[in-house]
Amino acid sequence: MIERRQFLTAATAFLGAVTLTAFPAKASEDAAVALVKSVQDQILALVRSPGSAESKQAQFRQIMDENADMRQIAGFALGRYGRGMSEAQKTRYIEAFKNFVTHTYVKRFDEYQGETMGIVRTRDGGKSGYLVDTEIKRGSEPPLVVGWLISDRSGRPLVADLVVEGVSMNTSQRSEFTSMIDGMGGDLDRFIADLESRARS
Repeated sequence: MIERRQFLTAATAFLGAVTLTAFPAKASEDAAVALVKSVQDQILALVRSPGSAESKQAQFRQIMDENADMRQIAGFALGRYGRGMSEAQKTRYIEAFKNFVTHTYVKRFDEYQGETMGIVRTRDGGKSGYLVDTEIKRGSEPPLVVGWLISDRSGRPLVADLVVEGVSMNTSQRSEFTSMIDGMGGDLDRFIADLESRARS
């Protein structure tokens, strides 16, 4: 069930775009809704299209680059360890992170079973932006609600977080990475190498 939910989340966005600041700037409501609809349509079109995994990875990577500040996404995922990285490590890590996210979710595209998605409501999140709730209908199973937090801190609307069944994808990713680095004794080079390896597996 966990892997199934992870795939469905990927079908609506991309692991959970995040920011390094506590309060991203606020996008307009119309812009927030438009961004969510655009990303959903692009992801579903890619999932349904023919083509090799390599081709879909390149297209998925482009969708991520165009709709999220991936440098901040990756930075938030590192938590406290981000402060200790050299510039060379940061550059290598960000590239590894993008490849890891792309590879992980494109591999799950074949799990798609014709789910339908739609926007059900928009909520004002105050300083954090707008939360656009989408509903994924899954046949006889209860619908899955995914909340998209949209901000324009970078100067244009971007996905800032995803909330799946009350769980922030920001927090989940950071918890996973922090645990991995802790288990490696804080060795960032080893962690980056592991991430690069996962993106190729």
